[in-house]
Amino acid sequence: MRSNDEYPREIIVKLFATSKDIIGKREITLMLPNEITLGMLRARILEIHPSLVSLNNQFVLAVNHKIVTEDTMINHSDEIALLPPVSGG
Repeated sequence: MRSNDEYPREIIVKLFATSKDIIGKREITLMLPNEITLGMLRARILEIHPSLVSLNNQFVLAVNHKIVTEDTMINHSDEIALLPPVSGG
């Protein structure tokens, strides 16, 4: 019997600016295991959407409106956003 941590769950990632333009959607939905870090999520996004590889070293993933480290565990109720590079002036 599998533990609850192995069952997939739906994660919605909101897209903005360049990432939204590249994918052509405002959000993407991924089925992922319950136990996943932000770094694992990043790798999965790039695997499913290789067109984002050009942004890989520049985009950040925010969890609940905060920039966090790649080893942050993602909870089922977290809001995830892919934020492309921005410039100011």
